[in-house]
Amino acid sequence: MPLTVSSISLPAAAREIAKPALDGLAVPGSGRLAELPWNWEVWVLVCLGLAVFGYAYGLRRLNPHARSRIFGILRIASFAAGIAALFVALISPLDALDDQLFSAHMVQHLLLMMVAAPLLVCSRPAMAFLWAFPMSTRRVIGRIWIAGGLHRSVTALMSPLAVWLLCSVVLWFWHLPGPYGWALANEGIHTLEHFCFFISALMFWSLVIEPFGRRRLDYGSTLIFVATLGVQNGLLGALLTLAGHPFYGAHFNTTEAWGLTPLEDQQLAGIIMWIPASVIHLTSLGVLFVMWMRHAEREARVAVPSRTRLSSSLAVQRYTTVLAILVTFGLSGCDRHGPASYWAMSGAHADRGPALMQKYGCAACHTIAGVPNARGQVGPPLAQFGRRAFIAGILSNNPDNLVKWLRSPQSVIPGNAMPDTGLTEQDARDIAAYLYGDT
Repeated sequence: MPLTVSSISLPAAAREIAKPALDGLAVPGSGRLAELPWNWEVWVLVCLGLAVFGYAYGLRRLNPHARSRIFGILRIASFAAGIAALFVALISPLDALDDQLFSAHMVQHLLLMMVAAPLLVCSRPAMAFLWAFPMSTRRVIGRIWIAGGLHRSVTALMSPLAVWLLCSVVLWFWHLPGPYGWALANEGIHTLEHFCFFISALMFWSLVIEPFGRRRLDYGSTLIFVATLGVQNGLLGALLTLAGHPFYGAHFNTTEAWGLTPLEDQQLAGIIMWIPASVIHLTSLGVLFVMWMRHAEREARVAVPSRTRLSSSLAVQRYTTVLAILVTFGLSGCDRHGPASYWAMSGAHADRGPALMQKYGCAACHTIAGVPNARGQVGPPLAQFGRRAFIAGILSNNPDNLVKWLRSPQSVIPGNAMPDTGLTEQDARDIAAYLYGDT
């Protein structure tokens, strides 16, 4: 059928079946938005207020240099925009309108899943929330996180396959006519529906927008991850748009006051799901592809000089090394966001880092750039370490704390997986200098 919206005449029997459950959903007056109430539910306001307070207080406790380096104005603005999107979706009259129009319900879902969720993930709220607590409390949280096995549970839940399956099930289940009708008829189920959409979206975007050095998926796999879920979303949108009859009996008596038939409302909802959501997915794929190409270029720049030095004479090797050092210092001085210049360590020898990390067994547990056979999966990857907010989720990321963690991790978080290896002060400083040099 064509994409133009057409009028329909619903069977009288269908209207009679739907009428008893929907008498309380009729739109007052002539269906004007100004007549709809705001949703000032206390628990929603408290959740949003606690989130804003925790984020703001955590930022306030950070020193200005760390706040600027780890968050910056863009991440803070992302958090504000994400909270604003949640406010529009859950507090504004849109929350009342979604009981009347399926298309309004779709706008609400789009705000929760495609706007608020990625903005909040990008803003790194967990880091700010953790920093809102004092050091003693952060230590307790760290011990519970490790000793209680929570990190293993979260790792399992955040596996790409688990997230993909969860997002797929949530998408299709809650758009079946039966579950959708349950949600409109019962406020508790309605809240559960929104919770499922929002949490699954946070999990999805957390895999797509990973923190530096902690990608669970390589870029190629992330492209497939986003594309396959985007195809499902587009397929459902097309199905709703091209259908010849309305699927959702819950709206048989609620669309007329807004000048729409149930089929027109469903087609509009399908277009909202199909086009704006597809634009967001396609934009994400484009950004991921560009990041993939840049990552490949960085790896190529590291690999090519290494092969060249192996085939060069000793004199050429020395000149190349000197030139590389000069270029490195020149670039680090020009990059105002570069952690290498910010974390410059006097008296440390970064070139000793790879050999020391092999000597002390770091390569067995971590993936470390520039260290042969360092592909361990026990601990997190150590790439771009200088851009991280915390060390072990507890200590503020700075040279003194990193040296302390390397030398005596058990004194920071007793019982954690990283052993005390007997590092000397100088060896720890050399390893720290190497880690901070990987920008």
